[in-house]
Amino acid sequence: MSASKNLEYKKTSFLNKSNNAFIEQMYVKFINKDPSLPEGWKEYFLGISEDLDSVVREIKGPSWNPKKVKIKENIEFKKEDSTLKVNQADVIDGNSNSIRAVSLIRSYRQRGHLLSKLDPLEIRESEYLDELHPENYGFNKEDYDKQIYLDGVLNKEYSNIREILSILRKTYCGSIGYEYMHISNPTERKWFRDRVEKDENALKFTENGKSAILNKLIQAEGFEKFLHTKYVGSKRFGLDGGESLIPGLEQIIKIGGQSKIKEVKIGMSHRGRLNVLANVLQKSYKRIFNEFAGEINNTEEDSAGDVKYHLGASSDREFDGNSVHVSLTDNPSHLEAVNPVVLGQTRAKQFFHKDAERNKVIPILIHGDAAFAGQGIVAECFAMSGLPGHNTGGTIHIIVNNQIGFTTSPRFARSSPHPSDIAKMVDAPIIHVNGDDPEAVVYGSRIATEFRLKFNRDVVIDLVCYRRFGHNEGDEPSFTQPLMYKKIRSHQSTANIYGSKLINENLISEGDLNDQIKKFKDLLDDQFKTAKDYNPKIEWFEGAWSSYKPKKGKDKRGITGADEKILKNISDNVPLIGEGTSKFTLSVSSSTIASSA
Repeated sequence: MSASKNLEYKKTSFLNKSNNAFIEQMYVKFINKDPSLPEGWKEYFLGISEDLDSVVREIKGPSWNPKKVKIKENIEFKKEDSTLKVNQADVIDGNSNSIRAVSLIRSYRQRGHLLSKLDPLEIRESEYLDELHPENYGFNKEDYDKQIYLDGVLNKEYSNIREILSILRKTYCGSIGYEYMHISNPTERKWFRDRVEKDENALKFTENGKSAILNKLIQAEGFEKFLHTKYVGSKRFGLDGGESLIPGLEQIIKIGGQSKIKEVKIGMSHRGRLNVLANVLQKSYKRIFNEFAGEINNTEEDSAGDVKYHLGASSDREFDGNSVHVSLTDNPSHLEAVNPVVLGQTRAKQFFHKDAERNKVIPILIHGDAAFAGQGIVAECFAMSGLPGHNTGGTIHIIVNNQIGFTTSPRFARSSPHPSDIAKMVDAPIIHVNGDDPEAVVYGSRIATEFRLKFNRDVVIDLVCYRRFGHNEGDEPSFTQPLMYKKIRSHQSTANIYGSKLINENLISEGDLNDQIKKFKDLLDDQFKTAKDYNPKIEWFEGAWSSYKPKKGKDKRGITGADEKILKNISDNVPLIGEGTSKFTLSVSSSTIASSA
């Protein structure tokens, strides 16, 4: 290509189809004589020499187009207008800068999450990404302070590269990373973009809000530490390292209550289940200690028949005067197997609540990072989530991302950068959060809940944290992950990190923090002292099940057995049915079996 052709291409390279919406927007302003249009764009469009009437018809589209563009008719422009006399090189340069700046912004919306500060352990390495650097778009250091026309992009009429980078890195590369540009629905995509870019109060919490977050972290961490001390070596599959899950769940229930939801159905595997039972569903600490001690009455009549970290519970929680029934489904099977059960329960609850809009009962599924990426049942539930017979109005998914699956590192377990990538199959937005920043976790949970309630679609929260101990508390994880666990051993807990933050903000003193920790520890000690004498009664027919309780004397089981000879005779002759079996027929009546029992 000749030098003159190269120069021409450089001047017009911004005129490509990926920027056509922005250029059309500028042209509409030009036709309507919008005073906010920069002089450079006016001069540029004057130099095109197009027939304005035909351009207006092209932009307006056909008469049946539902989205009309308002354009003034019978427009005349005079090229000799003195106010439009601008150097042609400056015009092209100004227009090119606008387009290139918008391209840079779009790249951060798409790829900024890859540079987010998500890993509490700081083990992850971020690669250099050309498309997130201004130099890739032709901006040199000396260009960083030049004014660029943005026409409202990033909520700015004019800005410069230095300010644009500051806004983009704060929004997309902090303790929260967003993935939403893959969403095909433009309304959903625009809502999500505006929600994260136009929120001036993002990550700004009141003093009461910060105190509530700290309190839940103290409860979550104190509970796990207490169990670890009192029941050394016992399996509990603790939440240690992912304690921010608890204030995140509370936020979902709170925002849901404000939107008048009636119930929340939760499904999860064993990791963190005891903590959720105690600190979200408010199951008695005393009862949990009793289960650990093995003192629970294990008669056939009263036993739940499973280990403590498989059990469920339900309770009514109240936030700001709004009551929400929260239930955690039992999960005696493996990891993600509970997902379709919870979705089916949610669908049934919505039916009984006459919830046609599917906003009275919402499901929450809590996953492990390896299981979410690796188990096929996750993809199956996503694939069926939009079908009329299976739709529940969207699920809020929370991945407790320990960055390890049993003993396997992510780079040996999946091909994608995040475990959440499977959710893109249904255009679900994904919110990545640093587990050591509980305010980011709560804020991300708020956005996820708002999206689910507005659009009735799945949404994913990727809670990036770590697992302080082994797969269970009896394992030694340093055998397989020595570098990771060297880091973890010296890493402060989330409660200590957040407590220090509030101390630095002068919201609390170090004495206040220690008092709160001691007060909760004393509560657990009191509950522990009386746990052995606690004799809980399992009520199978409480709450919504009370109407199914059989009346006294009507709950006896009938005789259901059969004579062994008859059963053996049937078993021996089943494969012989057909020709030559007249000597025996399967005409044994139910009365015959019953009478022989």
